[in-house]
Parts: sequence; C-alpha cells; structure tokens
Amino acid sequence: MPFDFRRFDIYRKVPKDLTQPTYTGAIISICCCLFILFLFLSELTGFITTEVPTLGEESVQVSWQWVTQ
Repeated sequence: MPFDFRRFDIYRKVPKDLTQPTYTGAIISICCCLFILFLFLSELTGFITTEVPTLGEESVQVSWQWVTQ
C-alpha cells in the first residue's frame, strides 16, 4: 500500500466523513507547518544568543546641567 500524502491536509472545514483530502491541501498544510517551525526556531535562537553587557564592559557618562533663572 503506497503512502497517502493527502492525509496531511489539516485545514478541513467540514467533518472528515464529508470531505476529501487533496494534494494541494496537504502541500499547503506542510508548508505552513514548516514556516511556523522556522519562525519559532529563529525567534528561539535570537532569544538564546542575545548578549547583555555587564557593568564592567560598558559605562555611561551622565552629566548634570543646572539652569537657574
């Protein structure tokens, strides 16, 4: 029995017994799942690799200017 690629069609709008899965629907479903996985992994790697400078690496000079009238 060959592998049925159409069973990956996850965007059915009516009950399964009234629909027929299509190759186009399966391709769209797989592409959407891969895109969601790509977005998740890119955000996760961006979150993990973020560097926060410590107090010793970077300093900020603050100067106060008092103006009196």
